[in-house]
Amino acid sequence: MTNTNEGLDWEQTLFTLILHAGNARSKAKEAAEFADAGEWEEAQAALEEANGEQYKAHQINADIIRMEASDQPVPFSVLLVHSMDLLLLAWSELDYTEQYIKMCQRVKALETEVAQWRSQASKS
Repeated sequence: MTNTNEGLDWEQTLFTLILHAGNARSKAKEAAEFADAGEWEEAQAALEEANGEQYKAHQINADIIRMEASDQPVPFSVLLVHSMDLLLLAWSELDYTEQYIKMCQRVKALETEVAQWRSQASKS
């Protein structure tokens, strides 16, 4: 992280964290929509992009924590709170989306199984 104690650089750092966390959330939502449509490969690709964006946001967050740990001042602001809030929301969204994709796959498998049973029953 480059000179985060300077005003504009600090704001840019926080906006970069917000950008990556927001992108992670958007890609996670996109992955859930693909899963809902049964488009598993697209869902997985979007989820991987979401994880990549989340990793970038996490790196910035880790830099901020290292600043605090090394007794460098971390300027408190509403922007800092917002960036941390969005980061936590993105983590939650990613966890939810991973579970949602698995659930959609299970539901699809069950629907296929039920359709096969109904098909066999109608032949009897």
